[in-house]
Amino acid sequence: MSGLSTAQVLSLDSCVMLAMKSNKEIQAAQHMVSQYQHTQKSLYANYFPNISLNATDVYSTQNFTSMMDIASPIGAYVGQQVQDLLPRLVDDAMRQHLAQDVTYALKPLNPDISYKFKNLFNASISLEQPIYMGGKISTANRMGKLGVKLARKAEQLSREEVIVQVYDAYQLVVKAKAMHVVAVRYDSLLNQIGRDVESAVKHGMASHNDELKVTVKKNDAELKMRQAENGIILAKMNLCQLIGMPLNAVIDVEEEKNPDFLGLIDKNAQVTNRTEYELLDLKTRLAQEKVKLEQSEYRPQLGVMLNAGVMDGMEILGNKMFKHKANLTVGATLKIPLFHAGETRQKVAAAKEELAQERLKQEDLAGKMNLDLQQQANIVDEARLELKLRKRNLEQCEENLRISRKSYSVGMETLSEVLTAQLLWQQAYAELVESRYQAKVKMMKWRKAAGRL
Repeated sequence: MSGLSTAQVLSLDSCVMLAMKSNKEIQAAQHMVSQYQHTQKSLYANYFPNISLNATDVYSTQNFTSMMDIASPIGAYVGQQVQDLLPRLVDDAMRQHLAQDVTYALKPLNPDISYKFKNLFNASISLEQPIYMGGKISTANRMGKLGVKLARKAEQLSREEVIVQVYDAYQLVVKAKAMHVVAVRYDSLLNQIGRDVESAVKHGMASHNDELKVTVKKNDAELKMRQAENGIILAKMNLCQLIGMPLNAVIDVEEEKNPDFLGLIDKNAQVTNRTEYELLDLKTRLAQEKVKLEQSEYRPQLGVMLNAGVMDGMEILGNKMFKHKANLTVGATLKIPLFHAGETRQKVAAAKEELAQERLKQEDLAGKMNLDLQQQANIVDEARLELKLRKRNLEQCEENLRISRKSYSVGMETLSEVLTAQLLWQQAYAELVESRYQAKVKMMKWRKAAGRL
């Protein structure tokens, strides 16, 4: 474990902070929050008028010629006047015949009208303001706000999952270091008993076979030490991967002041504080608003518009028709849905079915969450008892080892009995380390199930 003194010592809180900054899922969740915020703002903009500027400029060098019909109206006028003067002599048929004759006679007098566009320019500014859209705008805005809340809860859920992962990885490093301590102490005990046996062999009080027994156990202890060292390396690499540091970074974790502390279980904890439950509630509320959104299609829609513009251009007979001519238009639109083969009704029915599904999901998952919360509480209770028993076992194994070594020194026990006592001690110590790790992880899972992260 060379270089440990120069390792960067990390606390649990610092590891969580580093993971929050580097985790890709959290970053994606943050982008999703921003996306929903922009969407909500775009929906809120529907309360305000739409103002747009339009401009058109057409230039044409082509000349157009069109004949102006003045004969037809003169003929019709003459025929009508004759009928009015001589109503008894001229009937409708004679009036029409007379009008046609006059029109035909005057047709050569119809003038040709020339015109050209040249540069025709038109500019206008328009304003459209919704007054009442059947509740569609207000409902869409509520849905937008719920979408932002849902995205934030999704981000919070990602953060909670990262906390659990980092806590697990952090405790794995603590466990690996503790396992290494167990292996070192076990090796130290074997070295001590090895020296005693070596001395006894020299004085003829023990056989070479006893020395071989100790050697075999020492080989086993050496393997356990190597496994513990590799366990520390892998556990630290796993932690580095989660917190966004290079896998080969030289790090260490803080020593625990109270390794057996778990905290208390709150029997009054409710799943309503759990992020998953809040997500379900938001989805149900979104489904409710969707029903209202579809129902808004039933209602009338009212809006007003205003258009102001100016035109310039177009010549007829050498005279410009539009000389910066301004115009102003004001109007209102009213739409009242009457019949569309039941389309809106079916959409409302579909939205209500979706709402029913979300409510059933919420009730079902709420029941499962309550069951999970109780199960996690029971698991922590069992882990607490197991930890207590493992500590008691270690104390008993330590006492058993002390008595065995003392008895061996006065010839009342064999070497095999001492080695067995040491092995039992080593196993009890390793089981205590494992129980500490499991208890802390299970306690963290209960906190997540109770919404206490």
